[in-house]
Amino acid sequence: MVKFEMEMSKHAMELLTKSKNMDKVIAFVELCVADIGSPRVSKQLTLVGEELALNIFSYAYNDDHGTFALRIYLCHDQNKVTMEFRDAGKPFNPLEQQAPNLDVQMADRQVGGLGIMLSRKLTDRQIYKYEDGHNVFMVEKYLSSGT
Repeated sequence: MVKFEMEMSKHAMELLTKSKNMDKVIAFVELCVADIGSPRVSKQLTLVGEELALNIFSYAYNDDHGTFALRIYLCHDQNKVTMEFRDAGKPFNPLEQQAPNLDVQMADRQVGGLGIMLSRKLTDRQIYKYEDGHNVFMVEKYLSSGT
């Protein structure tokens, strides 16, 4: 018999999408990724968490408040961090959004898109699915053995 074990830790939070809760999201992400070994990667993941949560808080429920869930998986055996963002707002696949044109002057640019673009640049893999009435967006960041 083969025994399969994976060393993984899971952290989860769920709260309402009220602006006062953004500080809680940022603190939660910072706490979860603080000990991954690289301050640079920890800051990148915190920025990704903040940007993606802010998009959900700002746009998923229009002007209403809904629930937001964030799960962070630290998988030591596979040397990766996975962040899963979940909301019951209107269906929205961030991977289908066109990247903003950075060659255009700031005043002429359309609003939005920078947070998603940044998150895609700072993570190695992004997955979107819509299941059971929820947007589920996952980002993965692979850590080098020296991280």
